Amino acid sequence: MIRAKGSPLAASETALCRVCVHWGAAVADLALPAGVPVAVLIPSIVDALGVHLPDGDAVRYQLSVPGASPLDPSTTLAQHRIGDGAVLMLSRPGAPLPAPRYFDVAQAVSATLAAATGSRDDGSRRAARLTGAAAAVLLTVVGGLVLVGTTFGPNPPREGDTTVAVVASAAFVALGLAVLAHRAYRDPIAGLALGVIATVLATVAGFVAVPGAPSVCHVLLAAAAAAVTSVVATRLSGCGDVGLTAVAWFATIVAAAALAGAITAAPLHVIASVSGVMSLGLLAAAPRVSITLAGLSPRLAAPDVADHEPSDSWLSAQAIRADRWLASLRAGLSSSAGAAAAVAVLAGAPRLSCMAFGALTGAVLLMRSRSGTGTTRLTFAVIGIVSAATTFGVVTLRIPMHGALLAAATVTLVAAAMYVGFAAPASSPVVLRSLELLEWLAWAALVPLACWIGGLYGAVRGLNLT
Repeated sequence: MIRAKGSPLAASETALCRVCVHWGAAVADLALPAGVPVAVLIPSIVDALGVHLPDGDAVRYQLSVPGASPLDPSTTLAQHRIGDGAVLMLSRPGAPLPAPRYFDVAQAVSATLAAATGSRDDGSRRAARLTGAAAAVLLTVVGGLVLVGTTFGPNPPREGDTTVAVVASAAFVALGLAVLAHRAYRDPIAGLALGVIATVLATVAGFVAVPGAPSVCHVLLAAAAAAVTSVVATRLSGCGDVGLTAVAWFATIVAAAALAGAITAAPLHVIASVSGVMSLGLLAAAPRVSITLAGLSPRLAAPDVADHEPSDSWLSAQAIRADRWLASLRAGLSSSAGAAAAVAVLAGAPRLSCMAFGALTGAVLLMRSRSGTGTTRLTFAVIGIVSAATTFGVVTLRIPMHGALLAAATVTLVAAAMYVGFAAPASSPVVLRSLELLEWLAWAALVPLACWIGGLYGAVRGLNLT
C-alpha cells in the first residue's frame, strides 16, 4: 500500500485502488489512493519497485496502461477510470508516445486549443519583440539622417558641440544597455538591437563632429566610429557576433576608402571602383580567412605534441566559430562591394566605364549567390539586384530612351527574374562549372575596368618614354 505522504493506509480504508505495477522484470502489487494525482504517486511507486536512479541525472517517469498512452500526471487514478485489479506500466519517456485520449469531447477541444494558442502566443511575443527592435533601429537611422541634414543644412544649429556630446552620450548609454540586456536578462534580440542603435549613434556623432562641408573626412571619422563601436558592442554584450561583425567589416572598408580619398584627393567614383574591386577580392578569400581566424588552419606542432589530436568538442566549437566568421565576412564585404558599385554609378554617370562597373559588380554578386546557403545566399542576391537595379535606373535616366523601349526592357528584366526564381530547371554540373568560370572572368574584367575609371590608361598614354 502506498499513500502520498505519511504512514501506509490500512487495506480496508476507502478510496484505494489495488493495482499491479510492472517495471521491466519487477512487479509490485500496490494499493494506491485513487484521489491523489499520478505525479504525486510516482516517487513512491519508484521506491516500492526498487528502481535504480542514475547518479546526478534528472529522470522522468510515467505510468500507463499497457498499449495506451501515458496517464496525465496532473489527474488522479479515479479520473482515468483505473479500478481494482488494473495493470499499470512504469516507464521512462523515450520515443514520443501517442497523444492522451480524452473521454470528453469538450476536454479534447479545450486541450487542443490551449496548445495551439500557446504556440501562437510564443510566436506573437517574438514577433512583437522583433517589431519593436526593428522600429527602434529604424527610428534611430531616420533621426540620425535628419540630424545630419539639419547640421549641414542652410540653417545649422549653433550648439554643434552640444549636439555631438548628446549623441555620443546616447551611444554610450545604448552600449551599456546592450551589455545589460544580454548579460543580465539573456535577451539576444534586445542586445543586438541596442548594439546596432549604439553603432548608428556613434556613426552620426562621428559625422557631425567634423566641421566644414561634408567630405571624405566626415565619412572617415563616421566609419571609424562605427567600426570601433560595433566591435566593442560584440565583445562586451556577447551577442550579434555575425551581424555586428559584418557591420565592423563594412565600416572598416569604408574607412579605408575614405582615408585613401583624403590622402590622394581622388574623385569619388575612382575611390568607389577601387574599393569595390578590393571588396570582391577579399570576398573570394573569405573562406580561407575565416578558417585562419577560427584557428582551424594547419600548424606545425612540436615533436612532443605532434601526436596530440584535438577533441571533438574543440573541433565543433571552432567549426561553428569559423562559420560565423565566414557569414560576417561575406555579409560585410558583399555590402561594401554593392555600396561601392552604387556610388561609382551615381558619382560617375554618364561615363560608360562606371555603368559597366555597376553592372559587372551586380552580375558577380548574383553569380556568387549560388555558392552561399540560407541568409548568405539571400544577402548576395539582394545586394547584386540592388547594384544592377541602380545601374539600370541611372542608365535610363541619363540616356534618352523611347517609352516603348523602356517598357520592353523593364518587362524583359522582370520576366528573366521570375524565370530564374520559379521556372528555371536545376543546373547541371557543366552549367555550374561554366557559371563559376564566368564569375571569375567577370571579376577579372573589373580590374582593368577600375583602371579605366581611374584614368590609368590615359596617364600611361601621356607619358613621354623617349
